[in-house]
Amino acid sequence: MKELTITKMNGGAYIDSREVAKIIGKDHRNLLRVIRGYAEILRKRGALNFELSSFFIESSYISEQNKEMPCFLLSKMGCEMVAVKLTGEKGVLFTYSYVKRFNELEAAEQEAKIKAHSAPRLNDFNVAVKNVLNGMSQCFVPPKKVMGFLCGVYEPLGIEVMPFHENDCFGYYTATEIAGQIGVYSNTGRPHGHAVSAIISKLDNLAHHAMVIPYGLVGATFRYDSFIVEAVRNWLAKNKFPSTVPYNGFEYHIYYHRQTSLFDDDTILDLNDDLDDYTSDELDEMCGKFGGCDACPGRHICCYED
Repeated sequence: MKELTITKMNGGAYIDSREVAKIIGKDHRNLLRVIRGYAEILRKRGALNFELSSFFIESSYISEQNKEMPCFLLSKMGCEMVAVKLTGEKGVLFTYSYVKRFNELEAAEQEAKIKAHSAPRLNDFNVAVKNVLNGMSQCFVPPKKVMGFLCGVYEPLGIEVMPFHENDCFGYYTATEIAGQIGVYSNTGRPHGHAVSAIISKLDNLAHHAMVIPYGLVGATFRYDSFIVEAVRNWLAKNKFPSTVPYNGFEYHIYYHRQTSLFDDDTILDLNDDLDDYTSDELDEMCGKFGGCDACPGRHICCYED
């Protein structure tokens, strides 16, 4: 028996009414009439907290004659409402099919949540690795064994480990290089790599956007691709371009400078959609804080005109 197809939409899971009609042996037009009847009864009776989308979502599809035709998407509760009136073998098969599919989906989502909650953050690995590398340096561990250790830790996470060769690192940037690109500087006038590293430690889903580079006798550093450059930009924008970034009890002070052209223009985000996050007073404050558009890191989201 063919498994029902689940469609994810607006945070919910649904089954197409066409599939339901096939498995219960009912003409699709008749099933649509039944569903509309259920909805109308509940509306007329003023069902408590009734929301049609909790049961059925009106939708459409293109027929073989290239016409737009109506259909419904049924949630688990919608399937239950249809199944309660069914009897016989087809009713049993439909109930079995939709209960099985929705339970499988719920189990998979729960497992994913557990894994995401229990999985250690990349930054936790980095701290542990740093401690181990310090111990290796005191024991004069050969570089080949250090490389093997790093590969054993990071490659299962999807992070490539390779010796440093300039050509191999094309498109990957250190935290300091990223700081220079986005205009994040320290009070010494240098790109603030520590502040950027602190921001990166707050981000998730970095595994496929980072590269570990062993260096020296015993040591390692990270390089990141343009996805991380944009993620750091977004973090700064969403946090209103903070003057400090907290990290492990420290606070890194940031001084915003005019952006450089170290990277391609493709790495610059269009943050116009984030403009609603700022009040006019906040934009005024930002303008005064950075002393002019050329020095303002938020100028690409500002609609002010000189």
